Amino acid sequence: MKIRNKTIVTMAALASSVALATMVAAPANAADTLPITFQADTTTIIAKTGQPVVFPTTDLVTDVDLVGGTVTGSLALPQASANLKLGPATLANFTISIIDATPVSGTLTQGGPAEAPTLDLDVQQSFKIRIDSVKPLGIDTGSAGSASVDLIPAGANCVTAETTANLTGSLDAIDLIQNNQTDSHVKGTYTIPQFKNCGAFTSVLNAIIAGPGNTLDVHLTNPVFDVGTQSAIAAKVAS
Repeated sequence: MKIRNKTIVTMAALASSVALATMVAAPANAADTLPITFQADTTTIIAKTGQPVVFPTTDLVTDVDLVGGTVTGSLALPQASANLKLGPATLANFTISIIDATPVSGTLTQGGPAEAPTLDLDVQQSFKIRIDSVKPLGIDTGSAGSASVDLIPAGANCVTAETTANLTGSLDAIDLIQNNQTDSHVKGTYTIPQFKNCGAFTSVLNAIIAGPGNTLDVHLTNPVFDVGTQSAIAAKVAS
């Protein structure tokens, strides 16, 4: 199946929920929104320590508004675990959750040269960060078996205020539409606000973790279109 030119690519991308009706008019009786689901592998790097936190694979489920040219979606990150480091020293293992996440929202615009068109994504999501446990490694807490001691008190809500990550990235339009594939990164930065209600180690956690300049990288692969969207793509390409 051959995409003949940039116009066809853009129209097909519209039908597959990833282009803007402000650039190419949506066909009569078209649905207002069209869905596409991506596999999302998300990594954040804590600026103060330079260490990555890798979240388990999940889905980014999106809908594009064909009239307004906006995109909305949901990205619910599962709980992740990582080592808490200070310089070369590993201090503890901690688990972290992203909670109270808002929908992903933003826009897609057409970019790139005529021979290699792209769909440029500019989105944001707000959320809170909760530390569920911090278990010291090789630190003497005064108790036998200290490595299993949790520094976060039972029942504590060790959480930040809401923060917002602003993310940008580009998808190869031809690869997405012609091959139903993508290998794209949507990246940005965010601030980790001060943690509260973490017990005696609240100030230590804030000194090591809280602050600006943390990076977030969402790696998008394996796009899945619904049957209706696939039919619309085929019709556009064949026209």
